[in-house]
Amino acid sequence: MITTRDRREELRRTLLVLRTLDPRPEETLVCADGCTDDTVELLRSDFSECTVIVNETPCGSVASRDRLLRAAKGEIVISFDDDSHPLATNFIRRLAELFHAQPDAAVISFPEIRDSQDISPTKTPHSPPHLVSAYANCAAAMRRDIYLRSAGFPLFFGHMYEEPDYALQCYSLGLVVRFEPSLQIRHHVSQAQRNPIPRHHLNARNEVWSVLMRCPLPQLVAVAPYRVWRQFQYACSEGWEWMVREPLWWWRALLGVGKCWNMRQPIPWALYYRWMKLARSAEAQIEPEVGP
Repeated sequence: MITTRDRREELRRTLLVLRTLDPRPEETLVCADGCTDDTVELLRSDFSECTVIVNETPCGSVASRDRLLRAAKGEIVISFDDDSHPLATNFIRRLAELFHAQPDAAVISFPEIRDSQDISPTKTPHSPPHLVSAYANCAAAMRRDIYLRSAGFPLFFGHMYEEPDYALQCYSLGLVVRFEPSLQIRHHVSQAQRNPIPRHHLNARNEVWSVLMRCPLPQLVAVAPYRVWRQFQYACSEGWEWMVREPLWWWRALLGVGKCWNMRQPIPWALYYRWMKLARSAEAQIEPEVGP
């Protein structure tokens, strides 16, 4: 599944690579999210093998991926961005083998190969396989039936942070999210629609919203302010322009508190705490049986 918005050439490159896979995907689903260029025309004229879903008005990547997952027919759904694709031509076969060998894996994520070097040192092709607290939808594969059993991605997130929130849900179901270094994803990281400050605001807001929905009481009273403080520290490290704009996302986060509270599905603290530790240490492991 691929969601795209006004990045026609990046999407074309990715779809051409997918045609070289052996075997090919059983289906390729693309959501054109409010595209104003000729992305839809390109798909219908040059890539007839794709199932195309069109959002006439932009819904965001989170809601778009939810639509794709619910429309898919396959047991395993591979998630790419319009500017990411696998490097191995036998990717599909090897992926099927991984899921068969790891029945407890709800999600398997892969290392991204980028032009820049801003990749976590624990998520490179040379890192060992390990459990992770989050993954990237540009380089991952999911069991569709698990997604349908869960609360799924919070659609009101718009963009960003749906992956850590969903990973936490997977652990609560007694499953795991694994990082597998043997299959690599080339991520070209298009600079279109990647203004860093708005992206930071979305990620920070959605992180706090996830805390409001998943963190149990009374720990929520400490965890939510801690997350706000950590995001503020990050903004300060980026300079004055970032720091003075932090209150913008604080206000937007406050506007969503009621919706988050109505959608609360708190996770037991023992599991939530282990999930937080996993974000800081690749060696921390979460036992599947701790879920309810």
